[in-house]
Amino acid sequence: MHPTRRPSDHPRRALAERAVPVGRRFLFADRRRATLTVLGVAASLLLVLVLGGIFAGAVDRVTYYIRTSPADVFVSQEGVRTMHMSASSLPADTPERVADLPGVAWASPIAFASGSVAGPQGRQLSYLIGYDAPTSRGGATRLVAGRTPIAGEAILDEQAANQLGIQLGDRFTVMGTSLRAVGFSTGGSSITNTTVFVELSEFARIHDARVSYVLTGLDPGADAQTVADRIEAEITGVTAQSREQFADSEARIVTDMSADLLRLMSSIGLVIALAVIALGLMTATLNRLRDFAVLKALGARIPRLAAAVAMQVLLTVVLASAVATTAALALAWLLPLAAPAVQISITTAAIAQTTSTALLVGLIAALWPLRRIASLDAATAFRETR
Repeated sequence: MHPTRRPSDHPRRALAERAVPVGRRFLFADRRRATLTVLGVAASLLLVLVLGGIFAGAVDRVTYYIRTSPADVFVSQEGVRTMHMSASSLPADTPERVADLPGVAWASPIAFASGSVAGPQGRQLSYLIGYDAPTSRGGATRLVAGRTPIAGEAILDEQAANQLGIQLGDRFTVMGTSLRAVGFSTGGSSITNTTVFVELSEFARIHDARVSYVLTGLDPGADAQTVADRIEAEITGVTAQSREQFADSEARIVTDMSADLLRLMSSIGLVIALAVIALGLMTATLNRLRDFAVLKALGARIPRLAAAVAMQVLLTVVLASAVATTAALALAWLLPLAAPAVQISITTAAIAQTTSTALLVGLIAALWPLRRIASLDAATAFRETR
């Protein structure tokens, strides 16, 4: 004999089999409301992505010179691990001593100082880098116009040149010294500063004769960390780092300097975003509370109702994340056209973190109203939501 089946078994089984479609149908039953919910969540995610992207873009710009350098190892004064807000000074013979070590293919000095650059249309903070012009090691990574400078000449980042009204062949002022612009580079300007490149002898005339850092290229197959350790062991008074380590140190100090502002901006943006997401998804559940009560009256269990809500939240957040990511990538492309110094860097990690946070908050907010139905019997739940 077959066991007796209760009348409610079949509806429950049907609901169980259709738990996922229920969530999807609830979301899209009212297309207008669903669209507004998705767009509201997307706007919140976009705010978080853009705030984080602007800061990440600024860090990328600050570390651009290091990341694109041909050097595998950077040598600086002992204890100095960055260029930003740092002062490094090495003995004049340091490049020759580094070049003599095993595993080193070449060693080239650069001089570094902070100052300002002025043109017909204003003034801007600048890093001044003196380099060995004949080899171009330590100079601009890529020239978009012009040539290598000689005495009395300089290379200026094209974004700064446009802002300051400087054309090729024009004279402009760097740290109080008049120079002629003979080349334009790219990637050297950020929200706060730009970069000017001059020949080492010109740097000595503008500022002083110094070796700030030694850029070091390695022999094929040589390990950067091994060579860096060898440099520190053989030459006293220096710190040697691989290109990746040097860039990471630079990024950390920029992050630390901006930590308070970044924390404030991120906190405000995150609170606003999470509040909008929580309110939107909680409202979506409340608007369907009577439908959930009907389902419970028909025999649905709370876990099945929760699964339907979870699917509704998942679909909403995924769609919103896709919209926000598309909009953020479009802004990352369009904004530099209007404000070249501003760069937005949207990473996969940032998208994943923002989406997962939104999903967690959305689930909590959307499932919370189900407490009301869970604590009541089916008939009462239906009457309470009428």
